[in-house]
Amino acid sequence: MIETQTSVRVRFSETDAMGIVYHANYLAWCEVARLALIESIGLNYRKMNDEGFHLPVVEAHLNYKYPAKYDDIVVLTARIAERPSVRIKVEYEIRANGKLLATGHTVHVFVNLQGMPVKPPKETAKILLGAFDSKK
Repeated sequence: MIETQTSVRVRFSETDAMGIVYHANYLAWCEVARLALIESIGLNYRKMNDEGFHLPVVEAHLNYKYPAKYDDIVVLTARIAERPSVRIKVEYEIRANGKLLATGHTVHVFVNLQGMPVKPPKETAKILLGAFDSKK
């Protein structure tokens, strides 16, 4: 398993008139957490893109429990609990003020520049699987 945490402060622009975070903003936070996870194991998403690979979202799911509010410090946990391959599932927990606000996951598939599913670059796979296997 690979896991990391990062945090964001809720900006006014992310909220509605009641100071509650608009639901779609949680997906943007998942991206922040996912990139932090990728970087925490020594991968660089820009480098993967420059090498001709992308990891688009092919599935997204969020389960909302409590709302985040303006100026909250939101703690984002991202984890890969299933051994990654061409398909990677990233799970999320979103918390603030000691409460679990939301859980969810996204699924990603390695694709080439033409959008066709492909095996991940060898060096990327080595780093990804090495990090996963070392943290079981």
